[in-house]
This record gives sequence, C-alpha cells and structure tokens, in this order.
Amino acid sequence: MITSEDAIKFIFENISEFGQEKINTLDAIGKILREPIQAERDQPPFDRVTMDGIAINFNSYELGRRSFLITETQFAGDSPSTLEEANSCIEIMTGSILPTHTNCIIPIEQLIKKDKKYVINQNHQPKKYQYIHRQGSDHKLNALIFDIGHKIKTIDISAILSCNKDNVSVNIDPKIAVISTGNELVAAGKKILSHQIRMSNGPAILSMLKNHNYENCEYKHLIDDKEVQYKNINEVLNSSDVIILSGGVSMGKADYVPEILRELGVKNIFHKILQRPGKPMWFGIGPKGQLVFALPGNPVSTITCCRHYVIPALNLASGQRNVISEFVQLQKNIIFKPPLTYLLPVKIRNSKNGILEANPVETNTSGDFTTLIDTDGYIELPSNKEEFNKSEIFSFYRW
Repeated sequence: MITSEDAIKFIFENISEFGQEKINTLDAIGKILREPIQAERDQPPFDRVTMDGIAINFNSYELGRRSFLITETQFAGDSPSTLEEANSCIEIMTGSILPTHTNCIIPIEQLIKKDKKYVINQNHQPKKYQYIHRQGSDHKLNALIFDIGHKIKTIDISAILSCNKDNVSVNIDPKIAVISTGNELVAAGKKILSHQIRMSNGPAILSMLKNHNYENCEYKHLIDDKEVQYKNINEVLNSSDVIILSGGVSMGKADYVPEILRELGVKNIFHKILQRPGKPMWFGIGPKGQLVFALPGNPVSTITCCRHYVIPALNLASGQRNVISEFVQLQKNIIFKPPLTYLLPVKIRNSKNGILEANPVETNTSGDFTTLIDTDGYIELPSNKEEFNKSEIFSFYRW
C-alpha cells in the first residue's frame, strides 16, 4: 500500500491534458480557460463620469465661481461635448465620457437650479477629478485579465466579454463512463427484496461530477458476472476518456475488476492506499491513455475517493492551475490510532471571528452514507499522528 500523498503524486504524474474547444462565453461557467484573456482597451476606455450632475473646469471653482451657465446636456453613449467657456457647465449623466476641457463633476444633489444656471451648495467642497473614473485606472490595454488554467466563475463572464471575447477556448468536457457493480443493488423505483440495497454509488458519482462541471457522462450498473463485466468495461474503455468504477475492487471472490482491467491492457499504477475510508482504491492508465479509477464499493469510500482523487485529476487534465487550498479549525479532540490518513467528514460553521470551524461527523462504517447528508466536506488528518486536538488547523475539501 502507498500513502495518500503518493497516490495523488502518481495520479498527477500519469495525466495527459484533455483537448480544447471554442465555445460561447456565456456557456463557459465552470470551464477551464485554455487561452489567456487580455484587455482589448484601457479600462475604463475613457475618463468616465460616475455621478449625474454637471461637468465644470475646476479652475473656475478655485477662482471663486459658484454659478455656472448650462450650455448643453450630454448622455451616456454620446460623443464628448466641449466646454467652451469657463463660466459655463455641461449637464452630464452617469456613465458618460468626460467632456473636453472639464475635470470635475458636481453631483445633482449638491446643486440648485436657477433659470439656465446651476449654483453649487455653499457647504459642498468639490475636488479636482472627483466623481471621475480615470481612463486606464482599472487596467491598461493588453493587460492580462485571466491566464491559461483559470476556472471561469459567474463573476468572470462580464470581464471576458469586455475584452471582446464572445467565444473562448476551454477544456473539452471529457467523456466519462461510470460503472457500479454488485448483485445486491437495485435502482430507485424498482421493487426491492429484503436482502438487497438501493443503488446509490453510481448516482452519487454522477451528481458529484455534474457539480464539478463534468456532464458528458454515461452510467451503467453491472451484475457480479465476469463475462458481463469484461464485455461492458471493454466497450466503455474504447469509447471513453475516463472510466470510474465502483465496487468489485477488493479481495472478495466476486471482485473481478482488477483482473479484468489487467486483461484489457490497463496498466496498474497502484492498488490500495494507506487511508480510511477507501483503502482498496485502484488506479491505472488505459491503452489509449484513458484514466481508470476503480473505487471501493462502500458508499462513504466511493464518494470520498471520488472527491479526493478523481475530481482533482479531472481538473488537472482539464488544464486547471493555481487551485486555492482551504483550511479549517477542528472543534473536537480526535484520537485515531491506525497509521492511516483519515479523511473525516465535517460540518462547517462560520464563526463570528472569521474562522471556519469544522465539527467532525464520524460515520458508523464506510457504508453509513446517510451520515454524510448534513456534512460540507471532509478534513485530512495525516497518518503520522494519533491525537488531533481541538483548535488545530487542517486541510478541508468541500464535497
């Protein structure tokens, strides 16, 4: 068996990146950028007015003028007007380009209109360039806005479009085959016998993949028959970029998966990890470079191994870079004596002092998936310790 750290290392060392494609920017949320996004222009591209009011030349105010003759009105989207006389002003709207020969905005709330003039309130003390968003103050022409490997968030879309990128190069959504095995599994909606259990692992994996923006998935459930499993695994191996199996990977007489994968030419990189849950996990590389993950069949093991190993591998193969780690403060003393990495489910609470607090939720067994319902993720307790004290800080992984 290998450590969980080595498991991550071996997986990452054997990954080749998926391809890329151009898609509509509005469809790119959750995708990984495969091209740099650079500023089309200065931002803002001109001195932009940020308040409704009047535009004046500040020198006139400094010389004592408080009343200004209205010469014209300029709206957002209009080409810039020109202030011809120092004793005059231009009515201006938020978002407008700053009129030529002006350098100060007096907001409408600080003005009194008298006939065709505006008078500045006595108590208002304007400043040069007030309420003017200066050209290029956000970023300059050709500035790097997003680099290759950035995962696109909802808030990023407007910035990408502002760079005149209505289409962007992103990772291709890999074709993923999810297979669960076991005679005891019965899908929801079908009649179930007392000795059977509901099918959960496959749907849980599909849901997690979708939650992490991997939607090009197919799902099969296979009985514990070697010929059936061989035929179906061979089919998906030839048509998929990634295969995720659940069950059939341990030491039971019906655990055919490692043998079948070997017979199909999948190179075994490792089998079994020094961790709880999920010790029997298997990982290999198919004849065409396919990523093959065989996860233990117990539900907690399946979902934890999927999040800890499969999702990071897919993100890396999609080109993601600079993943931000999260850390939390343990809220209970934990004693765990086996020399294993412990991936412990937790419920997160945001404390008033700004610290993320992690309350452990220990499962009865790795089959106790209902306990996970109210958890937010899990913490990683290293294998080189037995006692983990309240208030210690640990790595946190959201489901």
